[in-house]
Amino acid sequence: MKKTLVISSLIYKTVERFSVKGLGFIIGILLARLLSPEAYGQIAIINVFVNLSQSIIEGGLGTALVQNKDTDDRDYSTVFFICMAMSLVMTSIVFIAAPFIANYYSSPEILMPLRVYAFSVFFSSYGSILTAKIQREMRFKQMLICSLAATVISGSLAVALAFSGAGIWTLVVYYFSHTVVNCMAMMIAVRWAPRLSFSVSRAKILYSFGWKMLAASMMCSLYYDLRSLIIGKRFSTEDLGYYDRGQQFPFTIHFALDASIQSVMFPVLAKSQDSRDEMRSIMRKTLGLGAVMVLPAMMGLAAVAEPLIRLLLTDKWLPCVPFMQIICIAQVPGFIISSNLVAIKSSGRSDIYMKLEFLRRIVMLAVLALTVLLFDSVIAMAYSYALSTWMDLVIVIVSNKKLIGYSLSEQMKDVWPAVMPTVIMTALVYALNYVPLPLALKLCVQILGGMLAYIVFCKLFKVKMFNYALDMLKDMLSKKKAA
Repeated sequence: MKKTLVISSLIYKTVERFSVKGLGFIIGILLARLLSPEAYGQIAIINVFVNLSQSIIEGGLGTALVQNKDTDDRDYSTVFFICMAMSLVMTSIVFIAAPFIANYYSSPEILMPLRVYAFSVFFSSYGSILTAKIQREMRFKQMLICSLAATVISGSLAVALAFSGAGIWTLVVYYFSHTVVNCMAMMIAVRWAPRLSFSVSRAKILYSFGWKMLAASMMCSLYYDLRSLIIGKRFSTEDLGYYDRGQQFPFTIHFALDASIQSVMFPVLAKSQDSRDEMRSIMRKTLGLGAVMVLPAMMGLAAVAEPLIRLLLTDKWLPCVPFMQIICIAQVPGFIISSNLVAIKSSGRSDIYMKLEFLRRIVMLAVLALTVLLFDSVIAMAYSYALSTWMDLVIVIVSNKKLIGYSLSEQMKDVWPAVMPTVIMTALVYALNYVPLPLALKLCVQILGGMLAYIVFCKLFKVKMFNYALDMLKDMLSKKKAA
């Protein structure tokens, strides 16, 4: 695969993630100012069951479509009919179970929203197939346009509903309409429709990889969602709302950065799966690039958490500040973990991926269980999540060493150059919290000062991947001007 295609795809994917997430960030701010923390707690509970349904429906087949070297139109059609059949089953189950779920959480308000939102799985399942096709063909420009259209339309609807006092329905319409519009836009962009073709033999081949990815995905979903279920039941939907909002800021920024790299690197690594040295080389660049992007973003966000929340969401959301800071620290090793997992998926070793996922989640669930037994605190659950991610880092890297020969010490060595500039930048930004300035001005000074400090210290410490990232951006911009 040509280097220019990888670079342009990476730039487009980064632009897509940041433009869409940036726009979603603005919409989220407007909604949070208009809605109550309880509404966010209620939608967090609803999302648990819808996300779990989606994981079961896809069954790892979308990943299998990207990973398989010989994927053709018959494979896409086969996966489509499987997903539609599973969507019907899962929607029916959620529809029937909705009264029991609402009763268990003493929240009758979520009954109808849960039933309505469950129908979104039909569109998200179809969308996952179209996304797999776009990823295989490295057509990330189309993905950018589709995502932007979905965000603008769904965001406009949600803001209008929030002003009218629609409460929880505001968030249901926001997420549901985003899924529908994004799916329809990708249908137009990709110009693919399923054929009346179903191959049992191809389904078996895809499921031989996909079912292991499904098992891994189920474990992952259950782990992340279980924390929300516990908070919502043991404490209150308002506490869950603060926790959910606290993690939303770092999750949004981290996944925008991380997904930009991983979604491009997955098909690239998949095409290099027969060469261990080539995969290791790509991994080294991926980690180096991820470090200069993710580390300053996460630590900088933690440093400005309080003035950011006060300015954007108002003081009613201040209880989410400590959650936001803890989750930022928890997300620091996330790009290293996901890079290693992508390498395993790309190599076609879904058996290793499944076993590793079970090991990771068993350890994480053990930490969560101890936290629930020993502490009666939501903040303790946030700390346990942070501890789990750092333990997870070691488990994943050690497990992946046998596959591509990229050890823990080697990976830390490739990430280390970005650490010192990040530490210095974070200390300077955090110190500015104590400067007596108007809130908006203080936040601007912190952000601009932090960016300048990071750039200066990256240059002083001669961080090679920082210069590489700048060269990639310049290369892309020069090509756009020439066009």
